[in-house]
Amino acid sequence: MSVKKKTSAKAPIPVQKPTVKAKTAKVIFPAFFGKQGNMVFYAAIAVIAVMALIVFKDFLFFNKIYLYKDIGSDTLNVYYPFMMQVSQYLKSYGTLSWSFNMGMGQDITPMAFFDPCNLVLFLFTPSKMIWLLGYKEYFKILIAGSIFFLYLRTLGISKYSSFVGTLMFCFCGFIIVGSGWFVFSYEALCASLLLLGFELLFKRNNPWLFPFAIFIIGVANPFNLFLYTVFLGVYAIFRSFNENRKTLKEISLLFLTMLGLGIIGVAMSAPILTESLKAMLESPRGSGPDSYSAILSAAPVFKFIDPVQLGTCIERFFCTEILGTGTNIVDAVRTNTPGNFRGWNNMLEAPAFYCGIPCLLLTPLVFGYLNKTQKTIFGVVLAFWLLPIIFPYFRYALWLFAGDYYRSYTLFISLIFIIYSVICLDKLLHSPKINIVLLLCITIGLLILQMLPYFEDNKAVSSGLSIIAKLLVVMYAGIIFWMAKATNKQAPMYVFLILLVVELTSFSYLTVNRNTNITASEMTEKTGYNDYSIEAVNFIKKADRSFYRIDKNYSSTPAMHGSINDAMVDNYYGTSSYNSFNQKYYIQYLRAYGVIDATNEYDSRWAIGLRNWPLVESFNSVKYFIARGNYPPLLHITYDSIAKFGDVVVLKSKYVLPFGYTYNKYIKESLFNKLTPLQKDLISLKAAPVNDDDTARIKGVQEMQLRDTFAPGAFSFNLYRELRDSLGKDSLQIDSFSPTHISGKIHLNTAKLIFISIPYDIGWHILADGKDYKPVLIGNGMMGIALDAGQHTIVMEYKPPYRKEAVWCSITGLFFWVGLVGFTSWNRRKKND
Repeated sequence: MSVKKKTSAKAPIPVQKPTVKAKTAKVIFPAFFGKQGNMVFYAAIAVIAVMALIVFKDFLFFNKIYLYKDIGSDTLNVYYPFMMQVSQYLKSYGTLSWSFNMGMGQDITPMAFFDPCNLVLFLFTPSKMIWLLGYKEYFKILIAGSIFFLYLRTLGISKYSSFVGTLMFCFCGFIIVGSGWFVFSYEALCASLLLLGFELLFKRNNPWLFPFAIFIIGVANPFNLFLYTVFLGVYAIFRSFNENRKTLKEISLLFLTMLGLGIIGVAMSAPILTESLKAMLESPRGSGPDSYSAILSAAPVFKFIDPVQLGTCIERFFCTEILGTGTNIVDAVRTNTPGNFRGWNNMLEAPAFYCGIPCLLLTPLVFGYLNKTQKTIFGVVLAFWLLPIIFPYFRYALWLFAGDYYRSYTLFISLIFIIYSVICLDKLLHSPKINIVLLLCITIGLLILQMLPYFEDNKAVSSGLSIIAKLLVVMYAGIIFWMAKATNKQAPMYVFLILLVVELTSFSYLTVNRNTNITASEMTEKTGYNDYSIEAVNFIKKADRSFYRIDKNYSSTPAMHGSINDAMVDNYYGTSSYNSFNQKYYIQYLRAYGVIDATNEYDSRWAIGLRNWPLVESFNSVKYFIARGNYPPLLHITYDSIAKFGDVVVLKSKYVLPFGYTYNKYIKESLFNKLTPLQKDLISLKAAPVNDDDTARIKGVQEMQLRDTFAPGAFSFNLYRELRDSLGKDSLQIDSFSPTHISGKIHLNTAKLIFISIPYDIGWHILADGKDYKPVLIGNGMMGIALDAGQHTIVMEYKPPYRKEAVWCSITGLFFWVGLVGFTSWNRRKKND
């Protein structure tokens, strides 16, 4: 019996229809920005070169000189004299060291490196160097732009967005306004190199560039090492979290690596860094009791910014010139100088956050493309840098309460806005969506922000530039929407780029060309630094080969602010100095005699010298006085007129004391400080005011008490001459003299104290008869030595402190850096093989 197997009935297999793919339009980008190679990089640099040519054309074609008479007068009154002094000094002595042309004496080495790009200009004669200042700024922009483009590409930004970001960076307010101060355009260059060095380390484990970036920052300004460390620390944490490297171990390893590489860079910069740091720390501005630190640190932490300053911050996001150009309106009227700036402080020191109007739209718009974690990261970093705008205390803290500056903080804000903008632009180009509501809110918000009444003066904001800024906001918003929605993105991308080029070029042109420059014709006229001071100084130098100082009762600068640095331009020894970091003991000496206010930090920078103090002039070898116009009657009594050149009269002192004269009496500084300024002048004709701690080293010299002083009413010019002759009787006979080496002989009948009119500095070494003498502090600022009776040979030599150790440190750092470069190159070749 056969059994049939049951077969289960199978369900019919359904016929599967082929799935129809949704039709998606292919996104078309400009082919040029997708090309392989470096064509986009070269195109970006070419566009920047043309834009900068338009902005700087008058300076490149030598119609004007890149020096400003308005609020940018520091170019004429500080930086140009510095450059002239360094150039002349290098040509005369080969290396930089102590100079008597600055104040009453100071090491000028740091002056050469406030903008290291000047080193190229020092190859030219001083008369040609001045014409090349525009070229220096032009090429700084090109170099900074090249580096910043490479940084953005290393960051992972597309070529198009890198092109846009580089344009924004090169023509941002910090660089263009700062180029008129020279130093800030260099700082921007340093920042671009530091960011590139970090990204090479972070993304490619390539460490060689990072130490070099630290090196070029350190040689220019030691304080910037601190500022850039703060910025880079925040940036490094931002990048670590954004790249999902957020474990404590990963971040710690990154920071330790940066620390080690940074030490190599600092070591390489040691010879310049140590001398700059010494000048800063010893200056009244850096460590004096009258600095601003006590006032600023006592400010309420969460005190809101004042409306005028807030309005300046907001308006200058839209355009640097929107609140006027050049000089503050009050100073413009007072000095009859072009300018109508109506914002906070002045055009240069007010915040200059402008980096292109697209940044104002793209920076907040980027949050529409971020996930929740990214929004937190981006938001915290943005809030961190914007907080000091709302609460100025945090900005003071960034500067360690040394001042209420914006300066480098302006650069940090610009960098954050540019970085966020290019990230947003990349996401916008590659995403079919855009948050229209967010874009609309941002656009309306920007328009409202510009219209708020920050200023009591309804004319504070330029109506023309304000309208243009509003139109640009609307136009860019429209282009951004078009760019996001368009399938063929070629047209909106090129329109966006062209509009940005026009905007940046136009706004930058307004800033640079503000009709307060030195013109070519002025260089041939007997005005400014080309006045009759030149003939007067040459006459004095030809007639007198001894050591002497010269004072003036006028300023040669053509700028709105008077210059007191003429000695560095005309190459003579003076007594005045305008410098952020004047020599500590020079300032102490001026304060001791009441020449400047002992409680005013401003006076320590604008040190007018001894020109209004004829007795103190005679104590410090001021032998000649160059006068213009009416000069004080006292000068007619104490000086003889010996020559005249144009409108300038040359006077010669009748009471000047020689270099290295002697006292047989001294008075303790603690007693000297109790006298009035006039009594101090008179008592110094009889006794040297000596620091109390140094009196134990003075043997055989009589101490003077207050009861031995004479009343001002007893003074006469016969007595003045008699006392002057007594002090000058035994004086140093100079055998050889240079700024860093002075030798001579002196014969003393009794033990005396020799007054040497050189500001006290640990770099000065005094040998008497081959024996090393530690100088005595006289007048709380000048040097002296006490010697017994007899014939003495004296040698004074200045050796920059710690230079030998710093050089060895630099050599060590350079050794490690070269090794790092070599290892990186070997490792790359090994991987390629």
